[in-house]
Amino acid sequence: MVNPHTTTEHKSSREEALDLLQGELQQANAELRDIQNKILTSRGQVEQLAQRSAQVMGEVRRVEGALEQTPQRTLREVYTEALDVQQRLLTTRSQLERLQAEETVVREKVAMLQNVLDTLSRGEPAEDDGERFNAREMIIRIIDAQEEQSERLARLMHDGPAHSLTNFILQAEICEKLFDRDPQKAREELSNLKEAAKEAFKKVRGFIFDLRPMMLRDLGLVPTLRRYLDAFSDKTGIETEFQMVGRERRFEHYREALLFRGVQALIQNARDHSGASSVSVTLDMSGDTIRAVVEDNGRGFGSGWLALDAANSAALSLGALRERVNMVGGQVRVDSASGQGARIEIVIPAGPEVRED
Repeated sequence: MVNPHTTTEHKSSREEALDLLQGELQQANAELRDIQNKILTSRGQVEQLAQRSAQVMGEVRRVEGALEQTPQRTLREVYTEALDVQQRLLTTRSQLERLQAEETVVREKVAMLQNVLDTLSRGEPAEDDGERFNAREMIIRIIDAQEEQSERLARLMHDGPAHSLTNFILQAEICEKLFDRDPQKAREELSNLKEAAKEAFKKVRGFIFDLRPMMLRDLGLVPTLRRYLDAFSDKTGIETEFQMVGRERRFEHYREALLFRGVQALIQNARDHSGASSVSVTLDMSGDTIRAVVEDNGRGFGSGWLALDAANSAALSLGALRERVNMVGGQVRVDSASGQGARIEIVIPAGPEVRED
């Protein structure tokens, strides 16, 4: 016999969850629209500055071709404008890339919220491991996952593009001071500045691929993982191997994104914390689940390592991954011992296959 009090309690909990999720989803969608509007504005500014930069650099080439006949004042004005336009272009491009990365983070949050909302709306079981569903706890987990991703974005921005941009501006200021005293030295510094700008853009492209792999939505999980592993190996010197089990298939984007982010986090942990010289990834699409296995030959860890204390960033990252995977009905399994490497498995429901037109 069904206990009416239990039924009412579950219904109340489900309704509370739906209300909370719908409110959070509306807020996330509003944030996404705001970011997308800013992206449109920023993209227009980049296009205008790029056109102006091309005009100014044409003027620079013209005066360099007649260097002896060009008055020093004119030379200084041309180079000063060129530096100013290049600085503004680099700053605006960095802003655009940051907005695009933020868009990806918020879009993933929207997809996760929508998935949980759809699951509850279909009336699927609201219990997990014998514990009654807790709506507020689920919201907290989603927000925590979002915050962890945002903090990672901030760290990458500070260590990558922001640092390069600071150096770029400093070199530009040196060039300005040299124009009057030593035009030849100023031209040499300008050449160095151009190389620094190229290196900065290279870092930005790598940074953006880490945060927003454009191939994932267009080509799917397998090609994106292959490319990421190749790039990771080239950059770090760590040997990588990829194996595919079953027929390659496409799935809902949030499932592919979750698996890609999970594998990415585990590989980066192996690089930063394990001392591994090789990492292998196996992707199994043969059943009604999608299974990704990441193995490394690093120093491994004992069970105590998994205690999620504030000083253990690798364990915190694994804990955040486990929370995200659990939200979609999946599991993270860890097999490791000190000195014996690590094997970490991510398993999530495959869901419906997405057919490409």
